[in-house]
Amino acid sequence: MPSPLRFVLRRSTWLTPVVLVLGLAALFPAIYLSATADPQANLSGLPVGLVVEPQTAAGPAAAGPSAAGPSARDLASAIVDAVDSDAITLERMSPTQLATHMEHDAVAGAIVIPAGFTASVSSLLPGSVGPIDVADVRILTNAADGGVSSGLVTGTLTPALTAVQQRFGAQLVGAAGASGAPVGPADAVVLGTPFTIHASPYTPLPEKSGFATSAFYFSLVLVLLGFVGASAVNPLVDSALGFAPGEFGPLVSRRAYFRMSRRATLLAKFSVIVAVSPVAALVAQLVTGPAIGIPISDPVQLWLFSSAVIAAIGTSALTVFAIFGGGIGSIVNTVFFIALSMTSSGGTVPIEAVPPFFRWLATFEPFRAVIDAVRAIFYFDADPAAGLAEGWTRVAVGAAVGIALGLAVTTLYARNRVFSRHPRPATA
Repeated sequence: MPSPLRFVLRRSTWLTPVVLVLGLAALFPAIYLSATADPQANLSGLPVGLVVEPQTAAGPAAAGPSAAGPSARDLASAIVDAVDSDAITLERMSPTQLATHMEHDAVAGAIVIPAGFTASVSSLLPGSVGPIDVADVRILTNAADGGVSSGLVTGTLTPALTAVQQRFGAQLVGAAGASGAPVGPADAVVLGTPFTIHASPYTPLPEKSGFATSAFYFSLVLVLLGFVGASAVNPLVDSALGFAPGEFGPLVSRRAYFRMSRRATLLAKFSVIVAVSPVAALVAQLVTGPAIGIPISDPVQLWLFSSAVIAAIGTSALTVFAIFGGGIGSIVNTVFFIALSMTSSGGTVPIEAVPPFFRWLATFEPFRAVIDAVRAIFYFDADPAAGLAEGWTRVAVGAAVGIALGLAVTTLYARNRVFSRHPRPATA
């Protein structure tokens, strides 16, 4: 009987596991940290609205900036020029359009020039009649997109607005001096800051939203239930078939072998994960809502979608096991459904702030569709246009592709005797 030490020292025993572990040690930080290390540098095309509210009084702006100070239209043009067009995609819109875009989660934030901006700038000039009024230009963030998104919006737009503020202030001071009117130190301070900048969320999040992380973590729960559920179903069904021994702590069971084709075995595993998905979704939702107290706008919609997600992820993960086997299949599932999927989901870092590779992954990775739909249910009253409709579509397509691929591959494997799962009689 060979000694355990000699067995462990065999190259066939340790080489493959060591290579796989070292490969994962390099792969995981490369995925997670490269995607999230510098969102500001990777920022590209973050959608932001630019709203000029209808002005309450035009004032003498027709005489030009030198006579009446800059108007709201001048400020809007200056903002467009000052904002980095590669990082931020500014879209001019009306207040009504902004409300619609926010409800549909179509913008990460907005710059709003108030209705009294032109009149307030005119009130700062020497010789103006009436009280002085300093306008408040607002940066509104879409709080449902998370803290990183809000930070990127304010962190990118505030310096641009500050530069415009200083330029307009110098312009007003110069215009007042050129007019011959006395400009004291206090007047220069007021003229030098013709408007203030204030940042706030467009719509505050409901209580117990975890700064917009509740949707991310609930989506992660759904993906994990599908992925880990499939990882449990796969060996347990194989054990029930007698294909592999079952271990429960120190107990080892070896059942009589039940002859079943690869495709029939995969269908049996599909049946188990699909049957348990609605119950698992209900349990997860009961813990999330009634137990923890996280508000859910549409419980029925959330339960239906959660059931579909668990079933879709579970059947797709089982397909991977059927194609690659248990060992390699676990690694493939972990990399695809967890590592790559999380970094391309936009759940913590906006998808516009990750490297291009992860933006490409977001077009087909499941987590992106799941979190958009869960956000719509949690924060946007289950509005289909806020990502719920697309989430349903992508989950359905992903499940159909996974199931079809699994059945096709197992059918092809069954046609080659070399790939047979059935025990063969020993040869002399």
